[in-house]
Amino acid sequence: MSKTAEEILAHPRFAEARRAHIDALVGLFADNRFVTRLMIDSGTIMLRALLVGFHVAHDEDDRTTWATLGQLQNVLVERGLASARRVEDLVARFRQVGYVVSVESPSDIRVRILKPTEQLLAHDRDHLAVYHRFLYDLYPDRGHDWTLRQDPRVHFAIRKAMFLALDKATVFTRHQPIMTFLSRNAGYCAFLLVAQAALSRYPREQSFGSIADRLGVSRTHVRNIFVDAEAAGFVSCEGKPGSPVEILPPLWQAYDSFLADMQAGQDAIAQAAFATLRADCGADHPA
Repeated sequence: MSKTAEEILAHPRFAEARRAHIDALVGLFADNRFVTRLMIDSGTIMLRALLVGFHVAHDEDDRTTWATLGQLQNVLVERGLASARRVEDLVARFRQVGYVVSVESPSDIRVRILKPTEQLLAHDRDHLAVYHRFLYDLYPDRGHDWTLRQDPRVHFAIRKAMFLALDKATVFTRHQPIMTFLSRNAGYCAFLLVAQAALSRYPREQSFGSIADRLGVSRTHVRNIFVDAEAAGFVSCEGKPGSPVEILPPLWQAYDSFLADMQAGQDAIAQAAFATLRADCGADHPA
């Protein structure tokens, strides 16, 4: 049985796991422009996961599992994560930088299937491990250590389970305060940098310029993100010494609710995947 968001939020080590989670996420993208591109907004993040999900769920007899541009657009547009044009642009960018290739369908030569490259698969494993590290820190006996080993079997099983349970994988869309960052170019990454500085025992000095430099966007864009958040009552742009932004209690509460809900969805998907793997691999699974 999967953990609920309420159980996760009430865990006595939640705050400690949250700080480690933010550090790990920042470690994925900070000062790495290629990885930042894969976390630039909610549409991009979900596209990466979907490309892997379609890849492992592909069934030649079921066209709904074919990773065509149209299928990807249907999923992302239906959930309000990107426009059809935005998905087309993202796929073109992914192809340009070598994250995805287009291959001919063996069943219908008129159809092109989008296939993730090893570069994208490796990043997705890294990203997935960060989320499962949070769950492992709270619940070390639920099998999440297997994901931390980045075994391709586990990776594919989890992404297939996600593909079959997209509602659980997209629970984050109902958290509007965090979506105000996730929907903006580099908005969530900027929030994470500020959150990390606020929680760190040895905070790195921040400025709109330094955040912009780390994310590869303009200083004005970063400032606009937080000015808009200030108008919504989420942050103060007066800041503290060394930081241009102070996260206010309502945003911390919203982030905790978002994180707990998202991790509950991750746990539900993982437990379904682990059950399948236990049936297939038996004693190979440590849980």
